[in-house]
Amino acid sequence: MPESGNQSVRASASREVAYPVEHVWSAMATLLPYCSVCDVSAIVDTPGELGLGTKFRAFSGRVPEQPENETALDGGMPGEIVDWSPRKAVATRLEADEESVVVTVHMAAASPDTTLVSITVEVTPRARNRIAAAMARSSYVRMASRTVAGEIDKLPAHLAALEDSHVDETSPPRNQGAPESNESTQGHPDSPAGSP
Repeated sequence: MPESGNQSVRASASREVAYPVEHVWSAMATLLPYCSVCDVSAIVDTPGELGLGTKFRAFSGRVPEQPENETALDGGMPGEIVDWSPRKAVATRLEADEESVVVTVHMAAASPDTTLVSITVEVTPRARNRIAAAMARSSYVRMASRTVAGEIDKLPAHLAALEDSHVDETSPPRNQGAPESNESTQGHPDSPAGSP
């Protein structure tokens, strides 16, 4: 039986958008080298096609591009794609020092030209004992709520950005859900620390 320190907190929100599912999938399952909406950069570490199990690292802000003959940039917040169901759902897990954050985006056609998007943020603290977990729980509840609200608010901007850039569906998965962190050094985009 898991200790209370490992119990997760969740928050969810939904929004209907005036785009078909295919467009929403392309926008939300894309990991751009730099996302101006989130102010987050991402480096994919797993070779080959992107999908379930792909590992990446997220960085707050824009990171300089590395020449092909140079060593990959160190650091960043480790992440992994933990759900990859084309045109249905995509989820990433981000590993901060004090918590693990899973952001899941579900999408379903509400009509031929509109999509209902549901976003869930699950935060699992790494508290070492029950007392510490109890003291931190309320802050993690607030973190999950603020992160999911931020993701829902940014949804139209992500969809509009895709329209502007003409990114296609073969692009790598975007690091969704730049969660807030209790640690100012994590540099989460919404953090005021991001997901990367």
